[in-house]
Amino acid sequence: MDKRIQAIADRARIEFGLENYRLERRAIFRRGNDYELNMEWFPNEYDGPVEEDMNPDGTASIDYNIQQDRFQNVIFTMGKSYSTAHPFQEKTIEEAAAWLEKQTGLTYEQDFFPQQASENGFQFVSRVDGIRISPNFQLNVEFDDEGKLLSFSTYGEAPNLTLVEKQDFNLTLEEIEPTVKAHLTLVNIPSEEKKTFMPVYAIDEVYVTADGKRCIPFLSDEWTVEVDHLMEWTEPLHGRIERQYINMTQEVSADEAFNAGIEDNVTLTDEQVQACISLVRNALRIEYPDDSGKWILKELRPAHSHIEAFCYASNTDNSLFKRKMALLIDRASMTVINLIDNEAMFEVFDSFAPAPTPNVDHESAFDKMVPYITLDPVYVYDKEMKKYILCGLLDSEQAVDAVTGEIVELRDL
Repeated sequence: MDKRIQAIADRARIEFGLENYRLERRAIFRRGNDYELNMEWFPNEYDGPVEEDMNPDGTASIDYNIQQDRFQNVIFTMGKSYSTAHPFQEKTIEEAAAWLEKQTGLTYEQDFFPQQASENGFQFVSRVDGIRISPNFQLNVEFDDEGKLLSFSTYGEAPNLTLVEKQDFNLTLEEIEPTVKAHLTLVNIPSEEKKTFMPVYAIDEVYVTADGKRCIPFLSDEWTVEVDHLMEWTEPLHGRIERQYINMTQEVSADEAFNAGIEDNVTLTDEQVQACISLVRNALRIEYPDDSGKWILKELRPAHSHIEAFCYASNTDNSLFKRKMALLIDRASMTVINLIDNEAMFEVFDSFAPAPTPNVDHESAFDKMVPYITLDPVYVYDKEMKKYILCGLLDSEQAVDAVTGEIVELRDL
């Protein structure tokens, strides 16, 4: 075994009390800019067959982030552990937080705060002065009745708190009424129970900057590039897309992983964005020659080996589910190597009755919705300013039935 992997395995054996285990499998994968060593430890008492993708109960699956030099995820399968370590005997938040500090190098009540507690576990998230941060960072830990670890997971990256621009939140719904109205949209939601589409007015979630002047998409990240380019052409293009499979979790050698530094090679330049627009247009000219003006290239999401381009149908129908396609672009050759269309999913709704004509107009729906609309403060990473700025999350868990005018719960639809 590579001595660097051996050193990490030795640390895992001590840290997680794996004296009753043997290291059965190991592999290193590249995930974005990070390299993760995955180790699967089998209980010593297990003497059955070793089959690919099959683990005995009690297997310890451990992910170690090589660049960040820390254990990232741990799970003992089927909630069973043969570990000799009992780090959670007191089962208190303080005990769990101290253990997480040791694992992550982060500081409790500075980098992470308690969010949820159960009898056998805790969830922690990042906050600034009690206000949520987006993208979210989350730590989870679960243990059994004896205080043995059952699972530890991290979601997202801990925010750099020096990039947080603190300010007071004074924005009100009244100040941004035109924005609120613009994000109250009529959508047709499929009802499985009634086998029909139901027209409702619902709030389209969005972050509104504290000055009320800009909106930031709800689901976005630091690397996504918003494009919003209408795909148009005058003539089709003859050819074909040579579809290839991309392994999103590529296995790599120990030398590649341990010799790599922390790099930023996912950011797209303006030239690359323009090249992607041209590539997507040509791919559509080949695959959908009659669809000029029917698709919008919404965004580009870069990764280490490829770029994901997302197109949405440009029609303005009110369906909750939109025609969408994803195109994969190989970064090395800058060619489209796959195209995936979600058209097939719409066949599920072929038997559904169309949505009835709304009886409620937009203005009336807005008046009914006002008491149910929320504007909660959130620190959001702004790609333009390259820092976390205070925003209000515009949202609602309710909607207006566009036929009856009644307030309905979205979760019940």
